[in-house]
Amino acid sequence: MHIRPRSHDDLQQLVEVLRRTHDQDGYPAHWPNDPASWLTPPGHLAAWTAWSPDAGVVGHVGLAAPDAVAPPLVTRLVVHPDHRGRGTADALLATAETAAAAAAGASADAVGSAPVLRLDVTEETPGAWRLYERRGWRLTHRAPADWAKPDGTVPTMRWYEKHLV
Repeated sequence: MHIRPRSHDDLQQLVEVLRRTHDQDGYPAHWPNDPASWLTPPGHLAAWTAWSPDAGVVGHVGLAAPDAVAPPLVTRLVVHPDHRGRGTADALLATAETAAAAAAGASADAVGSAPVLRLDVTEETPGAWRLYERRGWRLTHRAPADWAKPDGTVPTMRWYEKHLV
């Protein structure tokens, strides 16, 4: 498995990965009208794909800064259900963390603090939040989502941050 910057040519396969994830896990909770555009959220900074010679594109992660005064977010982390348990999500997350640390390094040195990343995940996805905790992410708070699932329930979100050194 290889991690590389996402290219436009990856989007069709990523939509297929996203569809399988949605069908199996309910992520994203609402299937987007334009799934390829959904993979590039507001404030998009960068994205990477996990690629396997035998399967093609099997995963994705992005970085976004939708709020200019808040730390950037890890976003759209998804791994094809048939390729889980192989370290793909861990490798994608490590890539995003390393890139964010490198990009923020100069400004962090100037102000004397370590760069910070944030992310959120639903309470009902313990596999995901266990990965984040294992990688040193710190739970900052839990709160109801500002959206509802298709059945009308509002999930509880877990908010995490990680200081990158």
